[in-house]
Formats: sequence, structure tokens, C-alpha cells
Amino acid sequence: MNPSRRTALVIAMYLGSFMATLDVSIVTVALPTMQHALQTNMSGLQWIVDIYALCLSALMLSAGAIGDRYGRKKSWLAGALVFTLGSALCGLASGLPALLAGRAVQGVGAALLIPGALSILTHAFPNPGERARIIGGWSSFTALALVVGPVLGGLLVEHVGWSSIFLINLPIGLMAMWLGAWGIPETSHPAEAALDPLGQLLSVLWLGALAYGMISANEQGWTSTITLASLSIGGIGFAAFLLAQAIVARPLLPLSMFKNAGFSVINFSSFVLGFSAYNSVFFLPLFFQQVQGWTPSQTGWALTPQFASMSLLASFFGRIAQRHGLRNAMAAGYGLIGAALLALTAIGPHASYPLIGAIL
Repeated sequence: MNPSRRTALVIAMYLGSFMATLDVSIVTVALPTMQHALQTNMSGLQWIVDIYALCLSALMLSAGAIGDRYGRKKSWLAGALVFTLGSALCGLASGLPALLAGRAVQGVGAALLIPGALSILTHAFPNPGERARIIGGWSSFTALALVVGPVLGGLLVEHVGWSSIFLINLPIGLMAMWLGAWGIPETSHPAEAALDPLGQLLSVLWLGALAYGMISANEQGWTSTITLASLSIGGIGFAAFLLAQAIVARPLLPLSMFKNAGFSVINFSSFVLGFSAYNSVFFLPLFFQQVQGWTPSQTGWALTPQFASMSLLASFFGRIAQRHGLRNAMAAGYGLIGAALLALTAIGPHASYPLIGAIL
């Protein structure tokens, strides 16, 4: 491949994944402002975050199959276009329903962008050493979005307005599409595509019902009719999804992979990480702004220690794991997360920031 086109490919993949990850962290700082502007409650704020994650997680299983069948370049460019259009819808939204629609569109685009980038980079760099270096850079650049998001989001919300946190994606998305259209070679493997419409439909059903039930429980209680009905649909849908994956010839999620103990443990560990550490990012901006009275930009800087330390240590993780063992490194990480979350429960409304920053 022409070196210039290869460079364009790498930059496009980095920008696309950066943009999709940025919208995970940049939104959190704007939540208190959006709550006032859109006149919504805590349930509405949860949906602003969850509808994006829901569409991303539900459709990510199909992203690889879509790229295999219709072409990885086409799939990735479609994802970049859909995400950029979703960002425009969010930025122009005047009410909560329109914003949620835009966030759902963003989630669909992100589902094609993130796994698509990894697949394209793997095929573009067949040399193992070069591929490891490029994918390592992609991971680091993507993690950088978690650091930049709160600070950038705080500045934009305070000086421009909450809609700007979405509109900033437009130039990034257009640049990524232009570079990708020129630099990405088309590859596909239609014979290996495992499209599973039933599995895809059931995955959206059970994930959506589960999310709706959990949010409803927070607002209406665990014993309310709508909460129990949603959680029941989620449970039945999950059982139906597992059954479909067991009998479909080419399932979205081959259940045989879970016979590998390491695969099962690492996926469970990732779930615990998302359910605990990442979940706290939703509440911290609300605490800083609504309890301690900080501005959005101050809140952005206040969240920096958590993401900065994550990114810094991630760059040394390979050496740490090599010296002390992967299992020991992960156990230490979960122990520190548990201790930090436990410490946060003791934080009162007038706690000093140096203490909070040290815990983060």
C-alpha cells in the first residue's frame, strides 16, 4: 500500500474511535446543564447516557459480520457517516426525545466504528510487530478521549453551550471520512459472515428491556408493574437469545467460546469494571456541580486525575504484566478499584477536593 494512503488510514481509524469514545466521557460533564435546559429528571439523564451504550452494545455483535459481508471500508465509512449525522441531530435537539433519538443514532454509528477500526488495522498491517505498534497507538489515542472529554466538555458547556459537545464531532467526523475514503482499501470475506437476524433482534430486545427496567426501578421502585414487566421481558428475552445462539448454524455469539475459562473470566471481569468503576463517572459530575456548586469547566478538571492515571498506567501495563503476571496485575487493579469506591462512600457534601482527587 502507498505510504501516504497507509498514513491516512491510520489517522482515520484513530479519529473515528477517538470521536466515538469521546462521547462517553464528554457528555457526563454536561448532564447537570442538560437537566436544567431540557427540564428532565434523573431518569431522563440516565437515558441520555444509556441509549448510546445500549445501541452500541446491542449492535456491536453484528458489526463484524456486516463488514465481512458488505466490505470493511463501506461498513466503517457508513459508521462514520451515521455517527456524524447523529451528532448533528443531538446538537440541534430542542427537547429530550430529539436528543435521545440522536444519541441512539450515534450508538449505531459507534457500533460500526470501533470494532471496524480494529478489523481494518489488523488486515492493513499483516506484520505482527508493526501491527502491535499500530494497534497499541490506536488504543492509547482512544484512551486519550477519556482524559480530554471531561475537560473539553466542561469548557464547551460553560463558554459555548451544551449542544457544542455534540457539534464538535462534525469536523472530526468529516475529516475521518475524507481520510478513510482515500486511504482504506476494501476487503471482505462474505463466506465468513455470520449474520444472525434472530439473534440480533433478541439482543436488542433483552438489553433494551433490562435497561428500561433498571432505570424504571430507580424512578418507580422495584415492585412497580412496569419495572417487573420490563425485567421479566429482559429475562425471557435473554433466555431466548441463548437458545437461538445454541441452535442457529452461524450465531452472533458462539456459546462454545465460553467453555474457555479465561474467555469467560475476562468477560465477567469487564462487566464488573463497567458496572462499578465506569458507572461512577455518571454520578461524579452531578456531585461536583449540584452538591459542591462547581462550574462545568471546574468539574472537567476535577475528573482528570482518574482518566489521566488510567491512560498513564495503561502505557506501562505490558511491562507490569510481564514482570508481575497478568493475573496479579488485574487482581491488584480490582482491589484498588474496590478500595477507591468504598472510600467514595465516606465523602460528604463538604469534602475537600485534594481528598477526592487522591481517591480518583
